Amino acid sequence: MSKVVIRQFKSAIGQKESARQTLEALGLRRPGNVVVREDSPTVRGQIRKIAHLVRVHDDRRTGEVEVENERRAAQPQATAKPAEVALTGRRRHGKPVATKSGSPS
Repeated sequence: MSKVVIRQFKSAIGQKESARQTLEALGLRRPGNVVVREDSPTVRGQIRKIAHLVRVHDDRRTGEVEVENERRAAQPQATAKPAEVALTGRRRHGKPVATKSGSPS
């Protein structure tokens, strides 16, 4: 059986509860999420119900999308470190700039 690639492009905020439940049933949580499902009448009915929130792609790229999703899942998440830049002096117009300790210079 062929597969269908479903991409959510619009948020579920402000949508009816049934549309949000359908998105959840398909495994879509936020705009930009992509899922691959078997092409069946059930899935096609769900897609038809939320057609205004999703885009459906044919199965030519299905393998590429699955590989990309697996690659992203395997990558460690980047953690942002707080910047330790201490700005001293005054900016334009004489406004003080906070230093590392938080007090104006």
